[in-house]
Amino acid sequence: MKNCVAGFLLLMWPALFCVQLPSVLAQTEAAGEEAKLAADEKESCVRNLKIIYEAIQNYRVDHKNIPNWLSDLVPQYIHDANVLVCPVCRRTGEIESGTLADPKIPCSYLYEFCPLQLGTTDAPENPTKTRRQWKQRQMGLAGSVVPIVRCRHHGVVLNLAFDGRIYESPPSWEVLLTNQLDIAELIPARIFAADSDPNAAETSIPLASTYPPRDPRTKPSLIDLTAYYNAALTESWQGNSKNDLASLPTGVENFAGVDYDVRGIVQVGGKEQAAEHFPARIEGIKIQQKCARLHFLHSAGFGAVTDEGQQVGSYIVHFATNRMQLEIPIIYGHDVRNWHRLAGEQPSADLDLAWKGTNAVSADSHNFVRLFATTWVNVVPSVEIESIDFVSSMGKVAPFLVAITAE
Repeated sequence: MKNCVAGFLLLMWPALFCVQLPSVLAQTEAAGEEAKLAADEKESCVRNLKIIYEAIQNYRVDHKNIPNWLSDLVPQYIHDANVLVCPVCRRTGEIESGTLADPKIPCSYLYEFCPLQLGTTDAPENPTKTRRQWKQRQMGLAGSVVPIVRCRHHGVVLNLAFDGRIYESPPSWEVLLTNQLDIAELIPARIFAADSDPNAAETSIPLASTYPPRDPRTKPSLIDLTAYYNAALTESWQGNSKNDLASLPTGVENFAGVDYDVRGIVQVGGKEQAAEHFPARIEGIKIQQKCARLHFLHSAGFGAVTDEGQQVGSYIVHFATNRMQLEIPIIYGHDVRNWHRLAGEQPSADLDLAWKGTNAVSADSHNFVRLFATTWVNVVPSVEIESIDFVSSMGKVAPFLVAITAE
């Protein structure tokens, strides 16, 4: 009897295997298709967020403030309202609802700087304070990593930071900062605790003032970088407390014989963790004038003595009347070095040190921080330069730009 059963199972095993195998393969293929769909939808959502960020920056330039709702960007700054709908929502039909939902058009993105009052649920002691006021106060503590737009329709939350970085987080983005500050300080009750009259309405501070305003008398040849700043001079944007450029004079200042408009930082990304959330390139910096020379006031983070001679980035010059473009390479040791002076550096005849100062970190090491100047001679000065792209090589060294002057 045992031999009969064994023989029967032996005969049936191929048939059972044939039944099971297609099912397993189908499940594997389905899982792979789902993973690809999720990745494609996330990539499309990131593209939407980049378009939204550019629209917000253009709105800020025109209105000297940010919009009250994302719908305020349609149609002048966002021509296609579908950009405000996450691809996941387009497939599932879901949409954001509740008090934070956009009041004018369907929108699947949360706009964190809307003017709604916090109310007694979120701020029992400060109910008339607005969400925008709360987020502005958060930026004073956490910097420009504070999200301005969020998408909650993926496996993780996609955050569009105020400085343009896009990063993933759990539902509470604040937990990413636990090694930098006490995140309890970011809740409304703690944020507004020092206010003398917690129920008094507060005039909203225009977010354009996150960076010092441009003096209206500034010459057009001192390029206006307001729309491209993604870090403040007073911010520890590369990590470490009090590691900033707060000692750098602001406004129209002369360094190495050239006037610059100095008010903020344009940082591009790199491989170091503190730089990886910055964009790999900043495109379309408006120049819109003819010039014989361009002067760049810049420096770099995360560099080392061993990086000498390496290209760490470039400026791509786009001309207005044709498709010609020229690359200005940024070479470590020739154009820039680490903004903190490093031990073991050898003198370089190529480097033009434009400014040096101190901060708490450099003072502890009995050293200084610095910016460099690079002058590029235009080979076609009679042709208008339309714009410049600032591009990182995405290595360990991450260059940053403070000002550009056309001559």
